[in-house]
Amino acid sequence: METPKPVLHLPSISVIGLSTALASGLMIIINIGSVVTTSALDDLNKTFDSPVFSQYVPESMKSMLDLYTYSRWWTWYGILFFAFALVAGVQFYRRRSWGRSALEIVAWAALMNAFIDTYLSYEIWSRAQETFNIVLRSVGGGHSTYLNPLGLFTIVLGFVLWIIPAVALIIYLRRPTIRQAMIQ
Repeated sequence: METPKPVLHLPSISVIGLSTALASGLMIIINIGSVVTTSALDDLNKTFDSPVFSQYVPESMKSMLDLYTYSRWWTWYGILFFAFALVAGVQFYRRRSWGRSALEIVAWAALMNAFIDTYLSYEIWSRAQETFNIVLRSVGGGHSTYLNPLGLFTIVLGFVLWIIPAVALIIYLRRPTIRQAMIQ
């Protein structure tokens, strides 16, 4: 008769599983709030389509609001992504081997998300800068250039906050001791 192998109890599994589940739950709530916000921006965008307003609205403002419309789809994807991450985190916490595999899928998807989210954020920020330039010039700035460095810093910080945890999680999940600690 074969004796079952002892299951390793590593505190890091509990910490990572619970923190992933809690962070994912929080992100689901935030993304639901974003869906409401982008709905308001959609209404504003439709208002700018009217002939009365369209002549006064810079094209960069219109294209920025169009990007917010596309970002709504990204937000819905975010809700699904974080729901999957929540389930993966809970199953990893329970030491299920499929939870470890699902969490690794989450980490790889997070790497992809980092690039897409950063690109979308940069495009919105860039078009907002163009709009602010036009507005500043129209109120008297002959060669006003508006650059919001905090926005660019936030985009770069957001990218780093996607990449570093995702890469660290992939490395952690592939460790032999973590694989051994999982229950089939």
